[in-house]
Amino acid sequence: MIRLKDIKMKPKLIALFLIVGLIPLCLVGWWGARTASEALMQKSYEELSAVRSIKKAQIEKFFEERQADMGVLVKTVETLRKEAFAKLEAVQMIKKNQIESYFSERIDDVDLLSKSTAVQQMYDVLIDYHEETNAAATGAYDVTTDRYEELYEVHGGYLKQFNDANGYHDTFIICAEHGHVMYTAAEEKDLGSNLDHGPYKDSPLAHLWRKVVESGDVAIEDFEPYAASNNEPAAFVGAPVRRDGRIVAVAALQISIDAINEIMQERTGMGETGEVYLVGPDKLMRSDSYLDPANHSVRASFANPDKGDVDTVASRNALAGNYGASVIMDYNGNPVLSAYDPMDIQGLSWAIIAEIEVAEAFSPLDEQGDEFYAEYVNMYGYHDLFLINPDGYCFYSVAKEADYQTNLVNGQYADSNLGNLVKQVLRTKRFGLADFEPYAPSNDEPAAFIAQPVVNGDAVEAVVAMQLSLEAVNSIMQEREGMGDTGETYLVGSDMLMRSDSYLDPTYHSVKASFADPSRGSVDTQAVSEAISGETDEKVITDYKGNPVLSAYTPLVAGDTTWALIAEIDEAEVQKPIKQLVMTVLVVGLIIAALVAVFAFFIAKGIADPLVSSVRIANTVAEGDLSATIDINQEDEIGILAAAMRDMVSSLQDTVRVAEKIAKGDLTATVKVRSEKDALGVSL
Repeated sequence: MIRLKDIKMKPKLIALFLIVGLIPLCLVGWWGARTASEALMQKSYEELSAVRSIKKAQIEKFFEERQADMGVLVKTVETLRKEAFAKLEAVQMIKKNQIESYFSERIDDVDLLSKSTAVQQMYDVLIDYHEETNAAATGAYDVTTDRYEELYEVHGGYLKQFNDANGYHDTFIICAEHGHVMYTAAEEKDLGSNLDHGPYKDSPLAHLWRKVVESGDVAIEDFEPYAASNNEPAAFVGAPVRRDGRIVAVAALQISIDAINEIMQERTGMGETGEVYLVGPDKLMRSDSYLDPANHSVRASFANPDKGDVDTVASRNALAGNYGASVIMDYNGNPVLSAYDPMDIQGLSWAIIAEIEVAEAFSPLDEQGDEFYAEYVNMYGYHDLFLINPDGYCFYSVAKEADYQTNLVNGQYADSNLGNLVKQVLRTKRFGLADFEPYAPSNDEPAAFIAQPVVNGDAVEAVVAMQLSLEAVNSIMQEREGMGDTGETYLVGSDMLMRSDSYLDPTYHSVKASFADPSRGSVDTQAVSEAISGETDEKVITDYKGNPVLSAYTPLVAGDTTWALIAEIDEAEVQKPIKQLVMTVLVVGLIIAALVAVFAFFIAKGIADPLVSSVRIANTVAEGDLSATIDINQEDEIGILAAAMRDMVSSLQDTVRVAEKIAKGDLTATVKVRSEKDALGVSL
């Protein structure tokens, strides 16, 4: 076993100098690496926290802007709705007044006609002929004789002129007692017929005759097909002709549908899809439709009621005596703004309805013919925009997907996130947000929605909803500044599924992919769990790929749900400069150790050699050889030793300075070593 005293002085001195030189270097290197590692980790956490805060502020601002957008849209829709309904109701009121005035004039016409001298004189002539021919109570009135032809030509001119001048289809004088049609201006097949027993006993003219005779007053008979006029629908107005207070005849006028259509089809203020029309109690037309004359003219609707009736919310309400305005489905199955009102016409239960398609009424066109809402959606990056009735009916959509013209309250998409959102805002009457879910009308891709009701007083008039675009969220979350090679920020919902696309794993951790395959696309990590629970923190965790990462996370409130906002970077990327720092410290330490060893060798030699010589001389003297002399000048030896000690101290100071710079992260530090000759101060 080698003992310490057996080791020669020179190796001992070299070892001593190495220990004295390397221990401070190792301590300083270890402390510097540790301090640098903590500083880099702290800096990485601070950068992640800053990114997290910026992203959170941006996403919160995104939703604030969407709510502000919705507020503007609601005001726009409310204004357009009011203007459209006001315009529609104004047109409807004008038409209503015109039709009521028209029938009031017809009543006045027939009333004046029944009291006119011309009718009185004509009646006298006709009743005399009635007696001359012994017209039977159940038989016809003979209009085939030359005598009748003469009477007609001589006395019927004024009535014929009156009929044509006032635009009537026909003018009649009817025997009150038997119902004989004694005169008609048009000379159709009903002339001479018996309205009580003849072929027209169930005709609208017969109904009118009975009404007038029974009531003793002016009466109106509603439109019905009239066989004598080629089975065309006909309406009649009649008044009693009296002698000595007794009703002796009925003067009647057959109203022309052309005069009614002339009023109803005047197009001022109706745009391209607007129209005003009349509906009778049988829900059949009382004026011709402008938009669908093939099935909804008066003639067509009576000829084929299955295709020509108008059984809508507007017609039912108006015929029940109510008036109002709302968005409904019209007789063609199109969503329209409809203003409806019962007519105030003696003896008639009609409804007047003014309508215009919602796309035209609610979505004005620019000079190029583009819809306002379509431009809005494209400009602000939404997927779709919806206008929804208070009953849940979606009457407008920009994209016109499968949810268009369906009921979102009780229809096939009532249980979708949009359907639930519509029901929510109808109940709360305030802004709402629906979290991402697969949405069937959009190819089952995840979709989120915002909605707000248009409220008038306490009543919801409409709901405006918008389908958010995922691209807008991704443009915020995938901005890469300060994220290095492995950093990313993303959103996760309370169901642990993505709410923004992953930058690092778009295959399984995009929003679409995570909802399509939750087993691969979910993010059930410590960061997500704690953020969803309301915690904000930074720590090293295992991410969804199984890698250790530095993670900064925080909760983000989105509507009635909480999302997790995560900012992460791989720990390996953060540790990389620390490992480089340690390797640099080791390399520099080895270089310094080699230099210290060289210095130690020469210094030890400079110390050991004189001592050995001294010992050798002492041994010679002890043996009695007093002639021995010292061949080395002591002052030179002491000078050499002092110079060597100074250089060693200077080298150690340089080593300490380099170590301090490394600890501060300055990896560019270099060690300057003096030449061997300078270190020793002499050539040995």
